[in-house]
Amino acid sequence: MKRMAVLLLLLLCWTGPCEAFLYNLRMLSEVEVSALSDEDLKSTFLEAKIEEKASAEFHRGAGFSNAKEYEKRKQLLRFIIYLHREMDKRGITPDPIDSWLK
Repeated sequence: MKRMAVLLLLLLCWTGPCEAFLYNLRMLSEVEVSALSDEDLKSTFLEAKIEEKASAEFHRGAGFSNAKEYEKRKQLLRFIIYLHREMDKRGITPDPIDSWLK
């Protein structure tokens, strides 16, 4: 029983820091995204796509450990859509980031 408790404690200590580094990107609202300059919009889109790819790789290996991580992942995807919509409105073609990250 003690061994199981120690293993559980070690697992919790290991997964806590992993969650801490995920989603370092500040998620902006649609209004905040529309206020970005073209250059900031492209740069933020690039960072969001990199974060999304890194998150996917992490979760593919470790899996989602709780509903909070799942909600953060959904927020990130929603943020990417806000950025993409605004780029479409302005006629900005995003760099082919997805093909670069393969």
